[in-house]
Amino acid sequence: MAKVHFMGIAGSGASAAAAIAKADGFEVTGCDLALDGHNPKHMEGVDILAITPAVTSFDPNNPELEEARKLGIEVLTWQQFSGKYLLNEKFVIAVTGTHGKSTTTAMIAKLLEDANLDPTVLLGATLPEWKANHRAGKSKYFVIEADEAYDSFLNYRPDISVVTNIEMDHPEYFKDLDAVKRSFEKFLLQTKSTVVANISDPNIADVIKVVMKTPNNQLSSDRSTFVQFLDYSKNEINFPLKLPGDFNKLNAAAAFQVGLLLNINPEVIKESLSNLTGVGRRFEKIGNYKGREVYSDFGHHPTEVKTTMEAAREKFPDKYIWLIFQPHMFSRTKALFKEFVEVLKHLPVNQVLIMDIYPSREVDTGSVSSKELVDAVDNNKVDYISDVEELKEILNKEIRPGDIIFFMGAGDIDKIARELLS
Repeated sequence: MAKVHFMGIAGSGASAAAAIAKADGFEVTGCDLALDGHNPKHMEGVDILAITPAVTSFDPNNPELEEARKLGIEVLTWQQFSGKYLLNEKFVIAVTGTHGKSTTTAMIAKLLEDANLDPTVLLGATLPEWKANHRAGKSKYFVIEADEAYDSFLNYRPDISVVTNIEMDHPEYFKDLDAVKRSFEKFLLQTKSTVVANISDPNIADVIKVVMKTPNNQLSSDRSTFVQFLDYSKNEINFPLKLPGDFNKLNAAAAFQVGLLLNINPEVIKESLSNLTGVGRRFEKIGNYKGREVYSDFGHHPTEVKTTMEAAREKFPDKYIWLIFQPHMFSRTKALFKEFVEVLKHLPVNQVLIMDIYPSREVDTGSVSSKELVDAVDNNKVDYISDVEELKEILNKEIRPGDIIFFMGAGDIDKIARELLS
């Protein structure tokens, strides 16, 4: 079997793909800038180099990448590798959408496991029951979280596609909302059998209209001329979930619909969904800080901040809630500045502390800052904090018994939270 080297193996998706590749019989090696750095020597004996999509944009002269090209090694993003080698001859259920992908993928994955369908799963977050972000099954079923960023999901040709919602995001790649919608259209045109979608979302409705009008001669060769569209937004979840928030009822409705498509007993579906406790960094309780409950959440888009904090208020109606938010990437903060301001002005929490923008792969050109965001919100319950020391000082001085603390963002905010707890 071929030897594949994953560059950026610590990433949530790449680590899952690497683990599944190993279970499939590939010889797997990997490196990560944050752990051990990159080195051209890593290419010795390698047949395939799997990279993250951002490498070609932000680090095109990477020494490992240059060495791979020089040696004629096949270079693929880890999503291309997954589509070409891991999903081959599988019955693929791909879950996409601007928000809710990880939770909905986890719901479907756990449901298939509980129905003894033994799925392989590639997830963008950790499922506590597995203590992992993947599962290597032996059946034909493969459940995958399909990310729209960088058009990554166009590497998959699913039998069933699930679409939770569509909003403007990833402005470092997509020019505008129309560009995002075009990408989703292409993805749905690659679906072989059924699209399960939240058609109450106007952007999804727009995309489906275009897909339905597309002539048969423009379909991918492995797709039948007829795809059925099932709207799960009308399906009511009338049993209790352990996950808070109306958005999770919608996610569960999508998973329920997929379960019915696969002829799983409705009682098994209900039992599985009602017992799911969630996935890592999605409304995840990570401990106590001086007796106060602390949660960590991956949300980094205005809609995610809004819906998660509404769910927090629903769960803790009478508690004093703190949100420590770290914006993610300058491009996103600038492109969605107005939306962030509007959401932060009306959050149903008591105090918001905004940290500096996490740059990820970007360089700070001075075009936007967290301080500007706080000034634009102009609300005495939203404050800027410059560093972790100031955060500690505020928390030590001002939090009271019974307060709830949320750390939110896609950067190193989770690490900050866990270090604070330890």
